[in-house]
Amino acid sequence: MNTLDHKVDFAVVVSVTKANPNGDPLNGNRPRQNYDGFGEISDVAIKRKIRNRLLDMGESIFVQSHDKKSDDFNSLRERADANSELALALKSKENASELFAAEACKSWFDVRSFGQVFAFKGGTGKGVSVGVRGPVSIHTATSVNPITITTMQINKKCKFRTW
Repeated sequence: MNTLDHKVDFAVVVSVTKANPNGDPLNGNRPRQNYDGFGEISDVAIKRKIRNRLLDMGESIFVQSHDKKSDDFNSLRERADANSELALALKSKENASELFAAEACKSWFDVRSFGQVFAFKGGTGKGVSVGVRGPVSIHTATSVNPITITTMQINKKCKFRTW
């Protein structure tokens, strides 16, 4: 894989018809809209779709969803603690944060791409935070045209018998 040595800007066009690419759980899972009626897909949703696809392709991903995990860890903390190289990097006398960041980038594709903040307490009780800046920046996607929301409702009739 080649190293990116300069800034690259690009735009992606996504076409969605009769679908909900990023539902808003606070609004009955209807499509997200801005005040002008244009649809939005949050940067978090776009990153989740990218991470899931990379996971399907066999890449090692740090931020995994619970319904699509490739390991038995239930939290990011557990996943980080299981990496023995990260623990060794933190115990280093010199440049512990830099060694930790380098090892995290080597271990996980999404940390290397999007960056990650590792915030936790060290063995001495003082707070330790290691920030990794990734070269890939994702922003909210906005539709070209305002979206039209149509509601489809499914009615189900059930019969109950009493004996």
